[in-house]
Amino acid sequence: MKYTDEQRIEKMTITTEKLLNYLDTNHISQEDILSQETIRWTITTPLYNIGEHAYALSDEYKMVYNAHGFSFCFL
Repeated sequence: MKYTDEQRIEKMTITTEKLLNYLDTNHISQEDILSQETIRWTITTPLYNIGEHAYALSDEYKMVYNAHGFSFCFL
């Protein structure tokens, strides 16, 4: 299925909110992430999914938001 840029942004936002909620609910700190491989493995998939959606945004979308100060490191 081909997603629109807006759908990709929505999926990225929802995934980010879920991940942050998980970290907050479980009181997971930066130190926990750095020291516990299990936690790193747990958060890798959501981060990968966010990155995949960001990478797949259209060039036009990236250019518009890059012009407004939001940088995409994969341009």
